[in-house]
Amino acid sequence: MDRKESGFNYISVVALVLFSLVCLCMCGIQGIYSFSLFPDEFGYWAGAAKALGYDFSEITSIGSFYSFGYSLILMPVMKIFSDSVLAYRAAVVVNLLLQVSSFFIFTKIADRLFENTDRLTGAILSGIAVLYPSWVFYVQMTMSEALLFFMYTLVVFLMMFYLDNTSAYVGTLLAIATVYIYSVHMRAVGIPIAVICTLLIGCVLRKKRQGSDKDFLSAALPVLIILAGLIVCLFIKKYMIGALYLGGAENSTATNDYSGQMSKFAELFTLAGIGRFFAAMSGKILYLGCASFGLAYIGIYVLVKRVINKDIKALFVLLASLFQFLVMCIYLIHSADVVEDRFDLFLNGRYIDYVIPLLTVIGMNEILHCRVDIGKIASVVSVMIVSAAISCIVVLRNKVGMRDPHGMLMVGMSYFMDEKNVRPVRTIVISTVFALLIMFTLIGIALFYQKSRNFYILFFIHLFLIGLSYSACDHFIYIGQSYIYGDIQVADEIASLRKEGHSGDVILVYEGGLEYIDTVQFRLRDEHIGVIYAGIRGELSKLKDDDLVLVDYESDLNAELSKEYDSSWESGHFELYYNKVGREN
Repeated sequence: MDRKESGFNYISVVALVLFSLVCLCMCGIQGIYSFSLFPDEFGYWAGAAKALGYDFSEITSIGSFYSFGYSLILMPVMKIFSDSVLAYRAAVVVNLLLQVSSFFIFTKIADRLFENTDRLTGAILSGIAVLYPSWVFYVQMTMSEALLFFMYTLVVFLMMFYLDNTSAYVGTLLAIATVYIYSVHMRAVGIPIAVICTLLIGCVLRKKRQGSDKDFLSAALPVLIILAGLIVCLFIKKYMIGALYLGGAENSTATNDYSGQMSKFAELFTLAGIGRFFAAMSGKILYLGCASFGLAYIGIYVLVKRVINKDIKALFVLLASLFQFLVMCIYLIHSADVVEDRFDLFLNGRYIDYVIPLLTVIGMNEILHCRVDIGKIASVVSVMIVSAAISCIVVLRNKVGMRDPHGMLMVGMSYFMDEKNVRPVRTIVISTVFALLIMFTLIGIALFYQKSRNFYILFFIHLFLIGLSYSACDHFIYIGQSYIYGDIQVADEIASLRKEGHSGDVILVYEGGLEYIDTVQFRLRDEHIGVIYAGIRGELSKLKDDDLVLVDYESDLNAELSKEYDSSWESGHFELYYNKVGREN
């Protein structure tokens, strides 16, 4: 292949991937109005709102603590767009731009990580990475995951660059990116640990080769910046909790804060805790295999082999993946308990989803350029089958059946799940068989590519991932937006009542469940929506005649409130009660 033809093919791959990403995002954006996952998304917008002078504190206090790093991205979006629908869609576009940027960063990572890969193949592999279905899915919502995918890609690139060109400038950029990914979500703590360990190990190896202490000084700066940054993040976190999460009658900040996880870490020092840890791990190992169609396992094998040969770049990717996997397993140590009803917590990949694309393309690169090793493939199949068998045992011994799926938090194993008729064992078996079939298909494509060198055959992988991506978005985002639009209408009705002269407080009567009120508060950013907890005695007596009262449309309180207020309006998830202006008390 001459240089001109190679350049045309490279441009073709880039164009196809970028066109696919834009189409996947834009084809559904007109049907997206607001949040799909509660209260997570609202938590990130609440931090941005606080910085801009809005008070969402009582609504935020219903949910648990969410970190503040993503709020820095959302703050200018919220400042520019006063309409909540436009602001949300603009944030989705920002996520798309980050994903597109990640594609080009991935091509640079491929240049530095794969010695046997040319520019064209690197672009194809980068396309496989950014078309990872979970990544495409999270781009179309304002969870922190879309930013985590981008930041992890950036941290990996900066680490590769630093290891090739040791300098204080690159080390400082690496440290800043590392602190920021931690601030985006503090369960990303495994990344700073991996960065620090890699920097120190790299210094030791270079000292042995060169016999100089200069590298210790170059590594000390980024390590100190990271440690200082982590301390600053703790102070910011404390301020954010005080400002946003302590204004209600309930306090659930510990759910996502370290304060709620220390007991789980302590369990690792007991026999029962160790048993729970490994039982919970089986589901996560299975997710890693199914989400990557076995390629992540091959990627880990390649990394281990390269680490044995003292490849410091491979060491970083391996450590980052391992530490994040351990963080997930510790955090979800009770996910295999016999009374756990959340299926997604057992087959959870959300906490490590952003490390899977790189592991996948490392595995794909291996099968594209190396002879197919029957022993290696047999090992992958064995790990998947064993982890699937153990996962089935865990589910079958569960006393409540794990009937609460939360499929959008386990996207990589959600393609065959029916959330209305959850059958966990069936989902595990079908997902495992599907992943193995796709793995063998990918191996067949790789063998054909090795013989023909026809790169067009690799486009079938992209098309397959595009199909899975659209399926995930349609199943979990688009399908639920009609109810979200109904909540938007509730907010607009309240705004209309304000124009008619209703000056009372907007009050939510909260009875538990999902915080759909987040959509209303986000829409009415100038309102401070109060919360009354129905389960607390005497709380309902606080309601006033001029209040605009929101309650779940299926609530048993509707009969009582309809007697207290002369008007009501139902839409989305809410029934709105109010008295006409001028009513005599």
